[in-house]
Amino acid sequence: MTLAAYDGHALQPAWYAWLLLWAWCTHLGVHYCNEYFDLAADRLNTDHTEWTGGSRVLVRGLVRPETSLATAFVLLFTGALMASVVPNTAARLAMLVLMALAWFYTAPPFRLNYHALGEVTTAATLYGLCPVICYMVQADTVSVTMAAVVGPISAFQVLRQSLMNLSDLEGDRRAGKHTMALILGPRNTIRAYCFGQVAVYTCVVLLGVWEVLPPTVAVAVLLSCVIPAWVARQLLSDAMADPPRANQVTFLASMQMPAAVMAAMSGLVIDANIHDRELGAGTWVYALTLLIALAWAAGLAARTSPCAPAPRPVARTRSAGSNSRSHAPEQPSGSSSGSPHPAGVLPGRMRSSRSEGVAAVVPSLQC
Repeated sequence: MTLAAYDGHALQPAWYAWLLLWAWCTHLGVHYCNEYFDLAADRLNTDHTEWTGGSRVLVRGLVRPETSLATAFVLLFTGALMASVVPNTAARLAMLVLMALAWFYTAPPFRLNYHALGEVTTAATLYGLCPVICYMVQADTVSVTMAAVVGPISAFQVLRQSLMNLSDLEGDRRAGKHTMALILGPRNTIRAYCFGQVAVYTCVVLLGVWEVLPPTVAVAVLLSCVIPAWVARQLLSDAMADPPRANQVTFLASMQMPAAVMAAMSGLVIDANIHDRELGAGTWVYALTLLIALAWAAGLAARTSPCAPAPRPVARTRSAGSNSRSHAPEQPSGSSSGSPHPAGVLPGRMRSSRSEGVAAVVPSLQC
């Protein structure tokens, strides 16, 4: 929205609200879909963090698998109906492509996350197509500036997703998944994350120098580098072997993209004020989105403190030449101890390595 206003297009707030509801509906449906089709892998994953390995509600028997699948289908069809009324044909097709990619992330027959395509898929949908669709509905086209903003942030998401899959490495290996982290191995995945971050931020600098991006946008996005810098330092000190630290690493790695998006939008607003560009409703949409994003991030940070335990009991045992972890068993799916919840109600947060939280769609669409 802010980019469309920055590029001189008249905004339609009603369509923005409609697309936001569509994105929330689609994203929530994808969570239910992933919980169902990744259930076998989640049962084998004993090294999950609060941000990886699924929500565990099916594993613990809190929601029936068939309830999860049925809810996913209802939300999928609702999203398709909402997409059908969008006036821009190219945007409608892009919405359907996004929904298909998101559904087949774990669903057969493609199961993209099982064939080393999950990292690219999440980047293409959440931080690629989402903002592009919103821009197209407002402007009927895509600008160079839009591509210059979306490209680096999508690349950040690929790197982040490989890190999240690193946390689920052993569980994915047992389930027969072939993620980027599993193919590269832990050491090379960490190297790829560190060097990849340097490469993408270098591209942001060059885009700013060449004035493909407004300098204020490039500088603002560069400020977000403190997050991956901290994450890289933790990774190089073997943080993923310690559950509380791994929880913090995966949390902050997930915050990089919303932070970069909001930084880019803030840079656009500053540049517009410097050059007396009229943003109109774009300013109000930006301000509202910023408040929502900050409140969301603050709430998550409050629940993910540096000293917070892992989301499951962990007993650490050491012996000569070994460093092993034994985990308290989780209640299996279908156990009599957990009463299933009604359709559409998942207790706790639907956090997983499969996608960002539903609220994260707000800054993504705000482009």
